[in-house]
Amino acid sequence: MKKKRIFWAGLFFLMILAAFVIPYTPLLNDLNRVYGAFLFWNIFALIVIVCLGIITSKWRDLG
Repeated sequence: MKKKRIFWAGLFFLMILAAFVIPYTPLLNDLNRVYGAFLFWNIFALIVIVCLGIITSKWRDLG
């Protein structure tokens, strides 16, 4: 159980880091600015929604 928590915490740390780093790096230079930002934020939002869905589906009340 502890390994899963470390995995999810690390994954969310990487997603938060990506949300701050990727928009300011030249990774999306080949695309028009508006399309690049739109594409990044849509993909980022889908990844976060899927991860949160996985976490909450395995959440149970132990009390």
